[in-house]
Amino acid sequence: MLTVLRSYAAWLFPAALTLLSFGSGSEKAIAQTLFPFSGNYDVTIAVEPINEKFSRAIERAVSTDAPYGLTEYNGLVYALTDFSTGLFTFNTDPTAIGLEGFPEGFIEFSGSGANKVFGTATATALIDFVNLTGSGSGSLIITGGEGIFRGATGILDFFENDTISPNPNDPIRGQALVTGTITVVPEPETGVGTLVGIGLIGSGFMLYRRCLRSA
Repeated sequence: MLTVLRSYAAWLFPAALTLLSFGSGSEKAIAQTLFPFSGNYDVTIAVEPINEKFSRAIERAVSTDAPYGLTEYNGLVYALTDFSTGLFTFNTDPTAIGLEGFPEGFIEFSGSGANKVFGTATATALIDFVNLTGSGSGSLIITGGEGIFRGATGILDFFENDTISPNPNDPIRGQALVTGTITVVPEPETGVGTLVGIGLIGSGFMLYRRCLRSA
């Protein structure tokens, strides 16, 4: 019996080291994947005035060259307007521009497939009310996604040129170039292996104690 116990203990100890090393190695093996992004979008913006200073902008855009199937864009942002200078300040967080009591906005890239990214946005634009043109730039902060972009983060920068209709009820139309990098870190898969290892080692020690008592 002692020989059996010694053999069992000799097997159990390296097995424990192997399982624990497996868990540690899996964590070290996690690497982030970078997805370079560049796409041209045709943009349509419907502006809904809230009061003399603030407005809500519902944005839609489509692309024929955006990668990863992210050919559609939808967003809800809020704008603070300085009509004396033509400066517009945009944010998906209304409180960031001093507007209280409104829900958070959003930005989302999607398409016909399963891939999707979403997040928040901040931007500025300068409007020429005489020539009815505008230009702007900003950042789209990616906070999550679906498909290959599950757990995505990153920042996409955009530059946009707009044409404004003399009819205030018409949407603003423009073209935007969106560039940047989307980062995805795979979810660690060490949980199952570690739990199985802990369960196996725990069962082994219980069996070892029973063998000691029976000896």
